[in-house]
Order: sequence, then structure tokens, then C-alpha cells
Amino acid sequence: MNKGLLALNIVLLIGVAILFFLFFTRKDKVTSVITTRTGIDTVAQWEHTPVAYFDMDSIEANFILWKKVQAEVVKREAGINDTINQMKMSFQSYYQKLQAQSANLSPRQKDSLGNQLAQMDSEIKNRTAELNQTYQTFFMNKQQEIVTLIKNYCKEFNKDRRFSYIIAREPGLFYYTDTAYNVTSDLLKGLNAFYSKKK
Repeated sequence: MNKGLLALNIVLLIGVAILFFLFFTRKDKVTSVITTRTGIDTVAQWEHTPVAYFDMDSIEANFILWKKVQAEVVKREAGINDTINQMKMSFQSYYQKLQAQSANLSPRQKDSLGNQLAQMDSEIKNRTAELNQTYQTFFMNKQQEIVTLIKNYCKEFNKDRRFSYIIAREPGLFYYTDTAYNVTSDLLKGLNAFYSKKK
């Protein structure tokens, strides 16, 4: 079901959306600062923008809610796979039973049973698509729940306004990050406490 790839794509998409948002909103703020305070160097303005980051891998590995959702996702995926496999095995068993009896059947009966098998196959495909769609919706909703909780906690975490931005660092997305601005452990500790309190 490629849930890992889907999760990575979702997180990357969110990261790109955040970067676009930050880029365009920051550009407007820098422009207004330059127009109101003449003589300010834009490079100096960016040099003093406090940015913190957290490692998304660490959040995924240690955030209580993330682990809980992951276990729920794995359980749900296994249930879906079991249901699909049972349907396929029932179909296969019925098909083999009919094949064994095919010598004793008339052409009309064979046509009727062929239509019945085609309908069963179609029902299995439709049910599989329905189960997969339900799973994807569930997975996306849980991902959104986690992202929303992290965003809400970041506001709490930054209530002293130390940082202008708090960014999730993804493998392959950033090529350099100064570890002095890594707030992963503090954020994770607070995030788990924040989640426990909300429960």
C-alpha cells in the first residue's frame, strides 16, 4: 500500500507549502520594513531572523500519538489485507469447484456460471477499491490530526517569540542545518506532554 511513500509525499508537500508560505509572507514583511526604515540592508535583516528546526524522523520515532497512529494504521492495513485475501481465496475455491464439475455442465450452465464468476470478480475489485479508499482517507485524516497538533504545539512552544520560524527538517530537503538551532528534544518532550494533557 506504499504508506511510507505516501507519508513521505505528504510531509514533503506540507514542507514545500510551508516554505512557499514563509517565502511570500516574509517577502511582504521585508518590503514593508525597507519602506518604513530607509537604509536597512536586506541581507542584515535576514541574518537576524531566528529559525529553529526539528527532525521529523525523531518526531515520528518518539511522539506518542505518532506511534499510536502508526500501530492503528498497521492493524487496519492488516485487517484490509485479510479481508481481501479471504475474498480472493473464496473466489478461487469456488472457481476450482466449478472447474471440477465443468464436465457435467451444459453450455448454458457454463455461460451462467461464467457470468456469475465475472460478477464475483467485479465485486471483489470494487470492495478492494472501497477498502483501500477508506484506508487512505483514514490515513490522511490521522496525518492531518498529527500535523495540526504539532502546529498548535509549536505556537505554545514559541510563546516567548524566540523564533520567527520553526521548520520540520526532512531527509534530503535541507542540505545544511546548524545544530545550534535544533529544538527537536525540547519540542518532542513538550509535544508528548501537550498531547497527554489534551487526552
